[in-house]
Amino acid sequence: MRRLRLAFRMLAVSFLGLTFCLWTGQAALSASRAKAPKGAPVVEGEDIPTIEDEGVKAPITGAGEAEEPPQARPVPPTTGAPASVTLTAYLSEGSPPMTSGVVWRIFQGRAAKDGSYKLLQSLQEAQATVELNPGEYLINIAYGRANLTRKIGVWPQNPVKEDFVVNAGGLRINATLAHQPIQAEHLLKFELFAETQDQFGGRHKVLDNMRPGVVIRLNSGLYHVVSTYGDANSTVSTDVVVEPGKITEAGIDHDAGKVTLKLVQHSGGEAAADTHWIVYNAVGEVIKESAGAFPAHVLAAGEYRVAAQHGDQQYAGAFTVAPGETKLVEVLMQ
Repeated sequence: MRRLRLAFRMLAVSFLGLTFCLWTGQAALSASRAKAPKGAPVVEGEDIPTIEDEGVKAPITGAGEAEEPPQARPVPPTTGAPASVTLTAYLSEGSPPMTSGVVWRIFQGRAAKDGSYKLLQSLQEAQATVELNPGEYLINIAYGRANLTRKIGVWPQNPVKEDFVVNAGGLRINATLAHQPIQAEHLLKFELFAETQDQFGGRHKVLDNMRPGVVIRLNSGLYHVVSTYGDANSTVSTDVVVEPGKITEAGIDHDAGKVTLKLVQHSGGEAAADTHWIVYNAVGEVIKESAGAFPAHVLAAGEYRVAAQHGDQQYAGAFTVAPGETKLVEVLMQ
């Protein structure tokens, strides 16, 4: 029994040691992903502004410095004379102050009974100064889709200076069709998702219907992009990294072609109206259903079968789609 207890203790210690190693390894990986490059350049002429003032730089937090625990911070009174609060925005660590494109929102520091926070002021100056009564406040800074929220304390007649490093970057997405420019951009759709997945494999959608070639300002980090061309199965996805102070260019190429379907009595004949169509892929999955005399769809490159129903009669055909191809598929009524 003594040997059994000793073995159990050794197993428990080994398990705790393994758990600690795994946890620290994950923490190190998260830290390496979240750490932003210092002094990242800002691209000229883009939505991310170029700052001319090189005098003041954003503070850079040392790797060994730890933030003061929230419970150790004294709580300011809620009465007394107001104080001046100066808010300064920085794009990334080590960068000069931002001069445009910033929206500040000041909320009460305590939530209401319904859990919401009352908005007190909204400011659009990159460096804003406001008079606030003593108390706690939540300060939110927004720069495009990038944002940051922090709680501050205001003491009577005690000026406050708060620096906010947004750690924002830009993302611009473009797509091509078989390595050629896409002319019908209205058929192109970009969706942006967060990196993390829930227990069902789903991702939180950050942005829908992104326009091609337009810079979107985002918090730095890893994102998942889904590009859809047309209304069928031409879908391409990729992961992109947005770095602080930089614009990430993401290029996506679709291997697809445009197909127009036509039901005829003979080759080159008149198309039969009121036809119901079902397009299947090579393994028999339904890709697209449509109706009409000339339905047109963008399909990913590959082999397909098609079923056409006209009245009580059904007809079948097969075709292949090559990247960048535009073709007419005729199904004979025989």
